[in-house]
Order: sequence, then C-alpha cells, then structure tokens
Amino acid sequence: MKIALEKRIIFFSFIILLLTIFANTGLNVAAYRRDYIRALVDGSYSLEKSLATSVEKVVGLGLDIRDIPGLTEKCKEVVEGNTPKGDYCVVTDMAGSPLYVSDPAFAVLRFNVIKKTLTASPDKTINIIGSDFPYYDIITPIKSPDGKHLAMIHVGFPKREISDKVQGVIIRSLFVLAFFFLLSFTLVVFFVKKSIMQPISTLLNGVKKIGAASFDARIQELPVFEFNELGRNFNFMAESLQKRSEEIRSNYHDLELAHSELRDSYSKLAKLSSDLEKSEELYKSFLEDASDAIIVIGDDEIVMMGNKMAEEFFGLSARRIVGLALTKMLQLIGVADVPHAYEIFQRAYRGEHVDEEISFERNGQPVVGRIHASCIRSGEGRLVQAIIRDVTREKEIMSNLEKSALDLARLNKMKDSFLGLASHELKTPLTVIMGYTELILSDMADRVDKPVLSMLENISNAASRLDNIVKDMVDVSMIDQKRLQLKLEDIDVNRIVDMAVNELRFFFSMRKQEIDLRLDENIPRIKGDSVRLMQMLSNVLGNAIKFTPDGGNITVATRLRHLLRSRQSIAGEELQMFVNVGKERHPYVELLVADTGIGIDFEDQLRIFEKFYEVGNIEEHSTGKVAFKGKGAGLGLAISKGIVEMHGGEIWVESEGYDPETLPGSAFHIILPLDPVIGDASIDYLNLLS
Repeated sequence: MKIALEKRIIFFSFIILLLTIFANTGLNVAAYRRDYIRALVDGSYSLEKSLATSVEKVVGLGLDIRDIPGLTEKCKEVVEGNTPKGDYCVVTDMAGSPLYVSDPAFAVLRFNVIKKTLTASPDKTINIIGSDFPYYDIITPIKSPDGKHLAMIHVGFPKREISDKVQGVIIRSLFVLAFFFLLSFTLVVFFVKKSIMQPISTLLNGVKKIGAASFDARIQELPVFEFNELGRNFNFMAESLQKRSEEIRSNYHDLELAHSELRDSYSKLAKLSSDLEKSEELYKSFLEDASDAIIVIGDDEIVMMGNKMAEEFFGLSARRIVGLALTKMLQLIGVADVPHAYEIFQRAYRGEHVDEEISFERNGQPVVGRIHASCIRSGEGRLVQAIIRDVTREKEIMSNLEKSALDLARLNKMKDSFLGLASHELKTPLTVIMGYTELILSDMADRVDKPVLSMLENISNAASRLDNIVKDMVDVSMIDQKRLQLKLEDIDVNRIVDMAVNELRFFFSMRKQEIDLRLDENIPRIKGDSVRLMQMLSNVLGNAIKFTPDGGNITVATRLRHLLRSRQSIAGEELQMFVNVGKERHPYVELLVADTGIGIDFEDQLRIFEKFYEVGNIEEHSTGKVAFKGKGAGLGLAISKGIVEMHGGEIWVESEGYDPETLPGSAFHIILPLDPVIGDASIDYLNLLS
C-alpha cells in the first residue's frame, strides 16, 4: 500500500507538472509567434506607408506611376530595412501585375491568388499567398490626389521564416522545460518522501505495533502538523487501549482469584458445614466443662442455660436456674444488691462490655464474683453471656497485700523518722565524748596512765568513726527530706579533684596504688557547692581504693561533654519515672573515676547507690576505712548520688562484672551541668553525644 500510494502521488505529480509546463510553454510559444508576426507586419506596414507617401507625392506632381524613376531602388531599400530574410517589396498595378520588384525572383508571385486574408484594419490587409512557399503579403494602396487607388505596394516575408524562428524558440523552451521540470519533479519527490511518505510510514509502523497488541509503543513527534496530530491521537488511543488492557488483565486476574476463592470458600463451607455439628457439640462440651460459671440470658430476660460450674458456684442445680426471670434468679442466689446486679445486665444489653463485681451468699458464706458480660446478636434477637469467676480468695489476698503495703509504708516512714531522730540524738553525746577525750589526750595526758591513755585513744577513734557515720546519716536524712542546702559558687572542678586526691594521698601510698590524673585544663568553671562536691568525690575515690587490690591503678579524668538535655518534674510536681530527651545540646563537665579493682556484679550496679546497701557477703569484708573490701555503713555512694542530683547532674557506674581473679574494674561517671537547676536531674545519660 505504501509503494502504491507513493507511486500514485509521484505519477500524479509528474503528469500535473508535465501538463502545466507544456501548457505554459505552448501558450508562451503561441504568444511569441503572434507577437513576432505582429512586429513584422507592423514594421513592414510602416515601410510600405512611408514608400506609399513618397510615391503619392510624386504622382501628385503629374507623373504616371509607371514613369517614376528610382522606384525599384526604393523597393530594395524597403527590403533592406526589413528584418526577416527572404522578404520582398513589389509595386503592382490594380490587376496584380508587378511594376517594380526588389528582386526579379519575386516577379513570378501571383499576388492575385490569395489563400487566406487576415484583416488587421480597414486600410491594412494581410494576405497569405503562394502555394509551395507561402508568404505573408502586407498590402498598402497608392492613391491619387483624388483618392483613387492607382497601384498596390506589396511587402512580404516567407511563412517559413516565422516557423524557423518559432522552432528555435520551441527548442530553447524545451531545454528550459526539461531543466525546470526535473528540478521541480525532484523537489516534489523529495517533498513527497520527506513530508508525506515518511510520516505515513512512521504512522503505519506505529499502527502495526498497536495492532499487534504492543500498546506501550508510541509514535514520535512528526514534522507535519496534521500527521503529528494523528500520531498524538494514535498515542492517546494506545494509552487508552493499554489502560483498558491492564484493567482487563487485572479484572481477569481478580476474576480468577475470585473464582479460586469462591471455589475454596465452597470447599471450606462444605467442610465447615460438616464440622459445624461437631463444633456445636464441642462448644457445649467446653461450656459445660469451663472453669468459670457461665449463664446465657435471652432477649426476654429469661435464663436460657447455665453450665456445671454455675451450679457449683451458685449452689443450685441448672434445672432450678434455667427458665427463671433474671430478677428472680438474682433473688434466688441471694445477691446483696439486686438493682445494681440487674443494671449490670441492662448495660450488657445496651452493648457495653461489663466488668463488675457482685456479692451474694452461698451456704451462709459471703462470695464475691467478677462478672464479664457481653451482648451477642442471634438473628434478630440478643443474648447476654455472663462469665462469672470466683474472686473471693483473690479479694482476700488483695486486701492482705494492701494492708501489707500500708504497713511497709508506715515502717519506711518510721525508719526515716528513726534515722533522723537517731542521727540527731547521737550527735550530742558524741560531741561530749569527743570533746572530753580530746581534752584529756591534749591537756591531761601527763596525768593519765599509759594503759588508760591507750584506751582513751581507742575511744576517740571509735567516737570519730561513729561521728562520721552520724554525719552521713544526717546528710542522707536531709537529702531524703530535700532539706540539703547548697552554697553555690564558681568553682574549678580540676581544683576539687586535686584537693580530693591530696586528701587521700596517704591512703594511696599505704595501699601502694597509682593515681593517674587526666584533667582537661580547658573545661569551664561550674556553679556548685565545693564542700559537697569534695565530699562526693572523696566518697567515690574511697570506694575505688577499698575495692582495688594493693598495687592497682586508679584514674581520674575530666572533660567537657555536650549532651541532650531534658526536664524531669520540678518541685511541687509528681516525680516522673522517665526522662524526656530534648533537641538542644548543652555543655556538661564529666568526671570519670576508673579503677582496676574486682568490679561490680550486674545486679549490684543498680543497687549500690541505695542507702545501707553493701556489696557481697558481710563476712568477707575487713575492717578499716580504706582496707581492701573494707565494710562501711553503706551511705557514701547514696550521699554522692544525692549531692550530684542536687547539682542537676547524674552518676552511674559501668563494670563488666565481679571477678577477683581477672579484675575487670569499675568506672564511675559523674555528669555536672555548668549552671544547675537545684534538685532537678536534668539529663539522660543514655543519650550522650560524641
């Protein structure tokens, strides 16, 4: 089809171009021939007219036309002035006999034998004469003074001269015709191939692909507007067909799935239908053998069924319960508050899920049951299923637990009161004992026997130790009651570290332990209580000394950290059990106390900061303030934790576990803000940033 259309267009273009050019050329040649003949006739007539005027003047002088001298030369001059070759000038009488001839060869012409006459005007006649060699003969009369025709001047040229001239023009026109015809035909063929056949071929290929169900094929942009619009419409049609094909495939796939599901559903329905009877029997069996009492009440508030546990729970047989109205059943089983129990079932009828307790008597004993009631639709009716569990024993246990919790709270309060009371009551006698022993040892030592003096020194040491314990008890009591006051000032944490290490330098030397200080000199100053921070760091260092063997190593490091900050509850609000993480980073100073000691068990790492808690068995501890595994009152780390939290910081310990052989060691991390919010533990150390 493509080749046939192309050939037809080219052939049609060829014929049109050929006919158009040939018609135009023919018209041009005819016009040229007509114009050329007209030009020759006009020239000849002009020469004749001039000659006739001259002759008429001579005739007007009285001479006969046959006697005019030099007229033959005049005819020759006329012929020489005319353009065509082979022309003549002849003067004849009125009968057509030649009088004067420009060339004797033309004397034989028979001017009176006219083949055709062409009249251009009344006084200008053109005849075609001659049989073998036709001539165009232009005739002009010579008139006498009185207007009478005396003779005729004939000026003519051969018709062959016109034909030769036109033939030359035709040949030239044919060459021009051939050139422009080939050029035009080439342009037409190029145009047809480029602007018609190529877009049609592209469209045809795209349509073939679309027809072959390749709906994702697209026709590219075409240079011709109409073809491009057609291509766009084809693309739109392809997209529509593709979407429809996808929808058909999807629907067919869905239909297959639906058919498969329908077939499976039919199979399952058949299986369920066969299992329904078994399930019904099984449900009845489960209902009867359930560990809780179950009763079912109809839409008319009539008891429809009750299981075996209901008989045992209520102390009545199912035959006595089934068929009774709800209110009568509640009265029969001895419910303490029948209206309340009835309202429970009414709420279940309204669609609420009920979880309430009811009390009644069974064999004279009070029984508490927890009832779970819900409404079930059965056709157009409603059923209420009530599951009742005996919680009499659970209520007794919960009551005992609540009582125990109240007793524990009271004991804890009594402990805190005793702790505060004991610390204050012991402080006064201890002050007296320490004052008198110091007075005797300093001012009266020379009056006392040496054995007594040794006893007094032991009494002084014991009193000093007991005084430290009392001070710790007072601090713990003040921390618990949030009465510990801090004296805030700008302090240098590195200086606090140096002071604490120097204070314990003797104990490091006694235990042959190495102290390694890695202090960052660029950390900023913080606001804090230097005395309390000194107390806190001394407690942590003392703990490291006690649980690090002789010859061990203890490292103290300081650095600046930027942490995610968040807020816990402030004063007057309930303490939250979690820490909110903020989005901003805030600067903190971190203190690290790491040792190469025996380590701390994972379970103990969360409890070592509790009051009076000591790690390990008491029998394994030795005496002494810094002796290896030395036993204390268990208040140092609790006080340290309280002081750190009062500064708005956090303290925690990291250790791989307890092992006296491999000595995994422990690392205490202390985080202190630059400007604390008193009493606000404001960071979550699990959210540290690098």
